Amino acid sequence: MQTGKISEIAYKRSVLKKIRDKSENLQVGIDGAHMAIEDVTMVMSSNCILKWFLGCERYYLQKTLNDIYASGGIPKYVQLQINISNDFDEKQLGRIIKSFNEVVTEMKLKIQKCDVYAGNVDDLLIYVNVIGVSEKKFSLKDIKENTDIVMAGTIAIGTTSVLVNLCESRLREKFHDTFVDDCLEISEFTDVKKITDIAREQDILYMHHVSDGGVFAAAWEMASAVNLGIEIDIKKIPVWQETIEIAEVFDYNPYMTDGTGAVLIAVKDGTALVEKLKSAGIYADVIGHITSGRDRVVMNGDERRFLEPPRGDEIYNYLNRKGEMA
Repeated sequence: MQTGKISEIAYKRSVLKKIRDKSENLQVGIDGAHMAIEDVTMVMSSNCILKWFLGCERYYLQKTLNDIYASGGIPKYVQLQINISNDFDEKQLGRIIKSFNEVVTEMKLKIQKCDVYAGNVDDLLIYVNVIGVSEKKFSLKDIKENTDIVMAGTIAIGTTSVLVNLCESRLREKFHDTFVDDCLEISEFTDVKKITDIAREQDILYMHHVSDGGVFAAAWEMASAVNLGIEIDIKKIPVWQETIEIAEVFDYNPYMTDGTGAVLIAVKDGTALVEKLKSAGIYADVIGHITSGRDRVVMNGDERRFLEPPRGDEIYNYLNRKGEMA
C-alpha cells in the first residue's frame, strides 16, 4: 500500500465488512463522527502523523480541526496518543509535548488526554484526536442530482505550505525572495473556519474538507458519501499561481495532493454561496454538480475523463526524503 490513507476499495473490504453495527459516520467522505449523548451531540475526528517534520504539530492539528468545522462542529478538546521506540530520547519527547501544548493553547483548545507508549516501532507515530460540539448535522439524503458543488479555497494549499517551510533555502535559490515570502504566508490559509462559518449561514447540504489526495480525492469521496456521480470542471477549480509553481519544482500533480485549507460544499444555489464567499475575500467557484449514476468525471474543455480512486498522497514521497530536498 502507498503511504497515507488506504484506498476506498481496501477500506470497504477490510474495515467496513468487518464491522457488524455500522454507523453512518464510517462512510467514505464523512469528516467527523457525530455522537448523541443525551441532549448534546458531540463530533469527533482524528489524524495520524506518519512522518515527523518541523511544524507538523500545527499542520496535523489544523487538518483535524478542519474536519470538525466541515462536519458542522466546534472543536473543544484534543487527545494525543504517541507511540515511540524503546530507545526514544525522553528530552525529545518533552520537546514534542511542549510544542503541541503551545499550538493547542494558541488555538484556544485544551489537551484533555495524552497517552505515550514505548515499544517495538520503527518511527514516531502520533494520533491527533479532536472532540467538539456539533452545531449542525448534514443529511446526505437531501443531496440529489444537479446539486451544485462549490469549492472554497484553492488547490494544494496543505502540501505547498509544508514544502515551502521545509525547503525554503532551496526555493530562495530558484525564486525571487518576494515570491518565496508570499508562499510562506500560504500556511495562514490552511484554516477553514471562516469558510465553514459563512457556508453554515447558507442553505448548504454537506461539506467535505479537501485534505489527503487533494481536490480529485475529495470529489471522489463526496460522490462515495452520497452514492451518486459527480462532474467537475477543472477550469473552474480555484488555483493560486504559487501552488502551481511549487508543484512544478517538486514534480507532483497539485490536484492530487493535500489540499488542507479548502472545502467542497454541496448546495442548491452555488452562485449565491460563491458571492458570499468572494465578498469575504475567499477564493471560490461552482466547480461542478452531482449527477445520477456512479460516474466521477473531470471536464477540461471538450475533454472528458474519469477520476481514479484515491491512492495515498504524493506529499509523503517528499517527507520520506526531506533531507534531499532542503
